[in-house]
Order: sequence, then C-alpha cells, then structure tokens
Amino acid sequence: MSDAAPLRSFVLEALADLGATVSEGDSLLWVQLPERGQTDLEVPATLAITFDPERTGDFEAEFIAPGSYFLEKLVALACGRGRWDAARCDPQDSEWVGNALAEAGLGPDAEVRRDTCKVEEEVLFLLSFRVTLMSDEKRESFHFLAVSPSDGSAWAIDPSRSESGLIPSRKAESAGNLDVAYRLGSDALRMKTRETVDRFRSASLGLLEEEVRRIFGYFDQTIESIREADPDASQDVLRAIQAERDRRLTETLERFDPKAKAALCAIRMIRTPTAYLRLEFPDGLSVDVTLDAWSRRVRGLRCGSCGGTDGPWRPSAEGGIRCAGCAPTPVESARPRVRPRSDTPR
Repeated sequence: MSDAAPLRSFVLEALADLGATVSEGDSLLWVQLPERGQTDLEVPATLAITFDPERTGDFEAEFIAPGSYFLEKLVALACGRGRWDAARCDPQDSEWVGNALAEAGLGPDAEVRRDTCKVEEEVLFLLSFRVTLMSDEKRESFHFLAVSPSDGSAWAIDPSRSESGLIPSRKAESAGNLDVAYRLGSDALRMKTRETVDRFRSASLGLLEEEVRRIFGYFDQTIESIREADPDASQDVLRAIQAERDRRLTETLERFDPKAKAALCAIRMIRTPTAYLRLEFPDGLSVDVTLDAWSRRVRGLRCGSCGGTDGPWRPSAEGGIRCAGCAPTPVESARPRVRPRSDTPR
C-alpha cells in the first residue's frame, strides 16, 4: 500500500483496542501487550514494530506492511473482534461554524452570507474498511468513511483527523441506524475505489493475456519441433505435452484472476453538534446545507461543473459554486490583453 498513514492509524488503533501500550522512539514503536494479546498475535509481551523498511531487524523489530505476517494476524484479529466504540465531539471553539465555513472557502471573503437555522446533536458513524486486491500481486489499503444516516450521505475522512476533538463515550445507538450506515458506507466505498479496482483489473487481465500467449507459444513450438524431428512421434507424448499445457493454463488463470474484497474492521459512533444553515451566494443562489463540528464537512453543495460534493469551494457571481478543482484560476479568468488598433484598412 502506497499510503502509510491509514495503515499506521489502523495498527495503532487495533493495538490500543487489544489493551496494548505503545511508545514511540525514532522510527521504532515499542509495544507492550497483555497476556491475551500475546496469545492471539503469537508474539512476546514486549516487541518493537516499524513502518520503515530500513529499520527492519533493528532490535528484532517486526516490519509492518501489506502482506506481513504480523499485520495479517492483527487484521484477522480486528475483524474477528468486530471493534465497536462510541465517542462525542465537544468543540472548544465557540465560532466553529464560521471557522469551518472559512476553511471550506465559504467565509466572508467569498461574499457568502449565512443564516443559522438551528444547531442540534447528530449521530455519525465512522467505518474503517480494509480493501484487498488479489491477483499475481496483492495490494491492500485502508479507508475511513463517515456516514450520516439522517441525510443519507457518506464521505471520506482523513485518518489524521479521525480522532480530532473526540471524547470517549458509552452511549450507544440503535442497530437500525447502524444497518443504514453500513449500507451507505459500503456504497460510498464502492464508488471511491471503483477507478482503482478497474485499473487493477485491467492490468491483471493484460498480464494474464501476455502469460497465456507465452504458454501457448512455448508448447505449440515444442509440439511443432517434435513433429518436425519425428513425424511418426508417439501420440501419447503429444497428448502428455498438451495436458501439461492445459495444466499450466489452469494455474495461470487462477493466479492472474483479479479479485477485490472489502472487510469492515471497526465502527465508531460519534455524537456531534451539527448546524443547519442557509447560505446565500454572490449570484443570488440560496442553498440549505449541514455542517457538523467533528468532520467540518459542508453537506448539501454540488459542483456546477463536475457534480462533485467535495470542497473546498469557490463561489463567484458569474460561475456559481465550483469546487477548487474546477474553479477557474486568476490567469484563466483574466480578460484578454488589449492590443493596439491595427492600421491595416479593412
């Protein structure tokens, strides 16, 4: 997996859930496990782990990477335990609504006016998924998705902010909302990873085609060489070669057949203050949006160009609301330079 931040976040959370104590030193992390964790992970009470391949072997440190034995055991244990916890967000910033809008590009500088309709507590779910892509190679990634059953929305969360401003809580939520949250999170994960899965499938099928062509070429050339050297060659020999070719083809199909699998690793229920706002943009458009204090995502906006729902936003009097990726740059939106009048007669 190319992105190490979600992997590190998942490993630390899973170890904490096992009751382990983790202390950091340089690029090594020292882990002290309770007796139950030692048995489940088949490791000693104290061990060192690292995410840096150059530190592998220092103090007999376990290298944590997709496919490593320690990570496989940890993931299997986390999936089997079905981690579940609850938390609440208690913002210390009394101006969190205005600050969050400014972070999203919707502050006073953008000439966006807001009208706060109400502020209520909302229940969000943070779902952690492990996505595995299997073929001749194996790729893994961890994805964190926030889900709001109240408005049916789901969005990706930066792993570095998944713990931001949260306080442990024991208050649980009904299973009905959890079922809805899981369905919404699964659909969002499918949309989020569709492009990656399609690229992986295309690359795997390309490698499969190349390998099948190589196998056919090798065995067909072998059979042709035998027939040229001995036109009366035994049919049993030729059938044995063809059977070996078929066996190799079957193994190749199994090895290169692309598979994608997602597993839910953890669920966190989060209670957070949520503001229901009406925003008025410079072009006169008014939109009702939702903003929670934990994720600070402005829900209810859609880019007029690409249709995306991810900010930050760039409102304007001429082009309406655009996401940062679709908004014109100052160079693109500048007027053409005035040229001197030509003295050539028409």
